[in-house]
Amino acid sequence: MQILNLIINKMFCFSFHIKTSGFCLLFISLISCSSDSKTTPTFSNKLLTNNDLKAHSHSFEKQIIEAAPGIHIAIGYGLANSILIEGKGGNIIVDCMESSKTASEVKKAFDSISDQPTKAIIYTHFHPDHTFGAKAMAGDDKPMIVAHETTQSHIEKLVNVIRPIITKRSYRMFGNLLDQEALVNAGIGPFLGLDTEVQWGVLKPNKTFATELEIELAGVPLKLVHAPGETDDQLFVWIADRKILLSGDNIYKTFPNLYTIRGTSYRDIKKWAKSLDKMRYLEPEILIPSHTKPIHGKDSIYTALTQYRDAIQYVHDQTIRHINKGETPDEIAENVQLPANLQSSPYLKEFYGRVDWSVKSVFNGYLGFFDGNPSTLLPLKRKEKATNMAKLAGGYTQLKSKAQKALDNKELQWALEITDFLLVLEPKDQEVSNIRYSCLIGLGEASSNPNARHYYLTSALELKGLEIPNQKATEEVAQTLTLQSIFDGLAVNLIPEKSTDIHQKVVFHFTDIDSYWSIQVRNNIAEIQNFEIQDPDIAIAMKSSDFKNLVTGVDGGMGSYFSGKMDIQKGSLLSFKSFFDMFKE
Repeated sequence: MQILNLIINKMFCFSFHIKTSGFCLLFISLISCSSDSKTTPTFSNKLLTNNDLKAHSHSFEKQIIEAAPGIHIAIGYGLANSILIEGKGGNIIVDCMESSKTASEVKKAFDSISDQPTKAIIYTHFHPDHTFGAKAMAGDDKPMIVAHETTQSHIEKLVNVIRPIITKRSYRMFGNLLDQEALVNAGIGPFLGLDTEVQWGVLKPNKTFATELEIELAGVPLKLVHAPGETDDQLFVWIADRKILLSGDNIYKTFPNLYTIRGTSYRDIKKWAKSLDKMRYLEPEILIPSHTKPIHGKDSIYTALTQYRDAIQYVHDQTIRHINKGETPDEIAENVQLPANLQSSPYLKEFYGRVDWSVKSVFNGYLGFFDGNPSTLLPLKRKEKATNMAKLAGGYTQLKSKAQKALDNKELQWALEITDFLLVLEPKDQEVSNIRYSCLIGLGEASSNPNARHYYLTSALELKGLEIPNQKATEEVAQTLTLQSIFDGLAVNLIPEKSTDIHQKVVFHFTDIDSYWSIQVRNNIAEIQNFEIQDPDIAIAMKSSDFKNLVTGVDGGMGSYFSGKMDIQKGSLLSFKSFFDMFKE
């Protein structure tokens, strides 16, 4: 493996932080730069790529496939597929792409096939590449939006609670800031469709269900079945009279993300295998996934679903077996590999998920963070451990020379791990940063797993000054959020250093819905309640829609305090501003 230098050839956009009254609303993986962003050099990545990874791009060549009469799949327009079902007097869309731009392109292609109005949109799950293009897909129509009953809450949790870190890690994982040569593909699609023009248009579900829903849409009888897997809200669509299965993200042509490195709650892979069984025993004759191409033929589908669920069960069962032998996650990851007959399946190549990542996730899902080794129970602080490592090497300079020697010997992972210690001791040492940069480029170059590849390469660019961009919320998105979601987002943004010794109560009366919400700050936490608490320090009356715009920054953030949209019934504008400053970095 040759480590190649990156050549500057164009400009990237830098992020800018939209300061709001309460917090900056950052959007998961689907974020782009504003036209007001600063610029910094980016790089053309002249990297060697894995031939199998290149060949995998054929799974999502850009096209519209008619999988069956009246059922069309848009593949290669973005990360996910979108599916058109022609009905009587109207159409049904299953999954809506990641942005208004990619959805508009797909909608145009679908309209050339059928110009009937869109009667319904079905979300197979909450991920943005399936939901954030819904408004563009709906156009001027007013379709029914169908999803599992928990889908909206999942969207809001992602947007409001863990948005900053998911944004950053998603950008790394999907390689959005890499050029096309470095990107190759995104594992389950050609790319995640982002640029400076990107906009989002998620529509809130207005028809939900818990377990199963039998419904006729545009004259088409459908059965929607809750099938937890890649997400807890996952569903599949079954067209029984035609033996056609729309499987969502519970199967695609690559080993699944039983764990995703952008970060996720534990994915119960035992439930995932059971969901695949539900699909398998329907004996479908056409299977249409929401990523990669459809599968035709009862036997071929049965084989693919069987191998997929067997691989998932194998990872689960063997991880538990090794857990019960007392092994640590790292040991189990070394010991558990798919058997040869499953490794050979074209649906189980590690172009998205990896077995070793999955093993560690199963361990954590069952036993939590502690690996069982007493030496890791109360480990040394990072700086103390790094200092001891430097002492073992004969000092900081000697440890740095060890890292350089490992790099020269192509021991990239070891060299990278040494730089962890060095940067704890001297975070601004440019020589160490350069060693780390070369390790990341080399590891990225060698990886045929797109998620790992992109994470390494983007992390390398960050060492050279690249920043992960973010974008201001739109009013359209802000208004889809529930008040519970908005307040939950505030709670996790309380800054202890700003709230020490603060005991303060604020009551909001949302006049348009006659609802009261309260925040109590004490002991460096913010208690949220959906009722009016007694003796508040600050009491405010306003519309809930104005509050959503205010907190998400749609109304201009701090300037909105002076917009006259708030009736301060107790306290003052200054005290209100001071209160919300505790939630702002």
